[in-house]
Amino acid sequence: MTADETHRAVLAVWRIEQPRLITSLARMVRDVPLAEDLTQEALLAALEQWPLAGVPEKPSAWLMATARRRALDHLRRRRMLERKNEMITRDMEAEQQAMPDLDSALDDDIGDELLRLIFTACHPACPARPAPRWRCG
Repeated sequence: MTADETHRAVLAVWRIEQPRLITSLARMVRDVPLAEDLTQEALLAALEQWPLAGVPEKPSAWLMATARRRALDHLRRRRMLERKNEMITRDMEAEQQAMPDLDSALDDDIGDELLRLIFTACHPACPARPAPRWRCG
């Protein structure tokens, strides 16, 4: 079979099978635009492989099997990404809980203990005392 005949065979099967592929995939993935994309991917696979390997005995079954495999791959990939996103979210939440809360220290009137001691000792309400004289020996 020539490349031109193969191309015509792909298009003939495509015209007949496209609606059935889309409806079947839409039920499977519950997303019509995604089902259309997956159907287009199956057509591209047929356009790439059929000229090399020849038109299969049951071209409609070949298209359906290819489209379903791609849909399953998509669903698996989506589930894996959801699991990874959940893991990342849990890790980030655990990391945030493990980190010290630096913002609460900023909310404190005086965050530094030495600074607190200085303000306490030098508060205007405290009586003023003369500085002590140190005597050695």
